[in-house]
Amino acid sequence: MGWSAFLMGFLGSFHCIGMCGPIVLALPSKGVQYKLLYNIGRTITYMLLGLAVGLIGQGAVFAGLQQSLSIGVGVVMLVIIVFTKYKHFDLPTNGVLNKIYASVKTKLAPLFKSKSFFAPLFIGILNGLLPCGLVYAALFTALSMGSIVGGANYMLFFGLGTIPIMLGLGIFSGFTTPSLRTKLNKMVPYFLALVAILLILRGLNLGIPYVSPQLDGAGEMHHKM
Repeated sequence: MGWSAFLMGFLGSFHCIGMCGPIVLALPSKGVQYKLLYNIGRTITYMLLGLAVGLIGQGAVFAGLQQSLSIGVGVVMLVIIVFTKYKHFDLPTNGVLNKIYASVKTKLAPLFKSKSFFAPLFIGILNGLLPCGLVYAALFTALSMGSIVGGANYMLFFGLGTIPIMLGLGIFSGFTTPSLRTKLNKMVPYFLALVAILLILRGLNLGIPYVSPQLDGAGEMHHKM
């Protein structure tokens, strides 16, 4: 499923141009190396979040519930996509999300004034905590991986998928017009629906190689040839 994480991150990164682009352009130091540090920071946070949800998923595997977990995650994703149409990935900042946003924003402010070489890294780490519907969709899928390593790896590939566009922001922002970004963003719900269907098929344990491989009691995949 690593390919789906990378594509989810890549497609979603066109949305990131509007949401995170101003942060990249406001980095205290310019140059590719500083953008790279920023993106490494975001990816580190995504991996840590993936590790956390992976721990929950691993608990489900130990309880013999990986099939149910995979099917459940897929069904919930489809329900969310159908009823919300996933028109955008910005979440309303109220309640807990507002507190997270305010806390992160407060900690980010002094970093933008810092002269430290590693300031962009810490900006990226904190930026990874900002409320984002696309990140939560990726975490939801990472949960179904059923292991700490699987969850962290899924979010690693998600983070890597966002890097090409964010790293070349100054170049890509010139031709990625709002109209093009809107069209690309419209592709994401269909892609997420495909991932959800694959998760459901995976949970059904049909023995179809690479689509619905058989899972043993420990959650290991076995491909019937």
